[in-house]
Amino acid sequence: MATKNRIVYLMEYLQENSDENHPVTTAQIRDEMARKGCPIIISTLRDDIESLRNAGYDIQVNETEGLSTTYSWLERKWDVPELQILIDAVCSAQFIPKQKSRELIKKLISMAGPSHRDTLEPRILISEHIKAKNKDMIYTVQAVQKAIKKDKKITFKYLQYNFSKEQVPKHQGTPAEDYIVSPYATVWNNDRYYLVGYSDSRQDVITYRIDRMKVPRQLSQKRVPEPADFNIRDYVDKVFWMFKGPVDEVTLRCSHGILDQAIDRFGEGIEIQNITEDEFDFTVPVAVSGTFFAWVFQFTGQMKILAPAPIKEAYSDFLKKALKLNKEKI
Repeated sequence: MATKNRIVYLMEYLQENSDENHPVTTAQIRDEMARKGCPIIISTLRDDIESLRNAGYDIQVNETEGLSTTYSWLERKWDVPELQILIDAVCSAQFIPKQKSRELIKKLISMAGPSHRDTLEPRILISEHIKAKNKDMIYTVQAVQKAIKKDKKITFKYLQYNFSKEQVPKHQGTPAEDYIVSPYATVWNNDRYYLVGYSDSRQDVITYRIDRMKVPRQLSQKRVPEPADFNIRDYVDKVFWMFKGPVDEVTLRCSHGILDQAIDRFGEGIEIQNITEDEFDFTVPVAVSGTFFAWVFQFTGQMKILAPAPIKEAYSDFLKKALKLNKEKI
């Protein structure tokens, strides 16, 4: 069996141990093949290398008179800048637990040649306190996506923190079937992974944090079809920061200094109007909720709601309630 796998062992050895700056010698390759249980002679090695090159693999053969022939594996699916971007993305993604992040980063680093492995490491500093604690998150995503592909409902327990800072199922004492959902899509937003699906109990499209879900169980029931007017891209755009509320056209007036933040939040498609020396207006569809009001509030003095009047009044009530609560003695 080892002899049959010889060319696979050869590929693996070259990939792991050689690149443009680290060629390996004929003697090193023969030692490795012997260790794997398939001793190889020089002519067979040359034939195997030629077979790999004919198959399209980029292997450099360095022949110098008086010196041993060396070989370098140049075939890499990812170059170093691409791997660095992926490593930083894994490091910063809040929905990937700390240990799983380390495992994935190790795998990504192994895809580089030996010349670059020592230079690849996360370049983004992020507090590990904000990383997800659910170690089964990867399997939850897999279970959700399988159910979507098979057009089936899922059931799961949804987790929340108690005062001991432990994640426990919501509605303890009730069966897991309390959460029966027809999954429509998974969404990555603001460094979190979410499930968007139709809830049997609430009879509506709901958003769930995937890192707060126990691994779902697929049911035999077919999914509830997506509502006729449902569009996942519109849903993500309008359900502000994944919190649901009634969608209204809201006009905002902003100072020039927060144009970048407005575009970051609503995209380059916003229509900017009434530009003056200091301010500009724009109107966007927004799922109006406390989350939206909190977002507006962070730009106090630089952003205000112009219309419609009921939403402007609701925002004033939101601020008054917060101020009243802050003044009350606890």
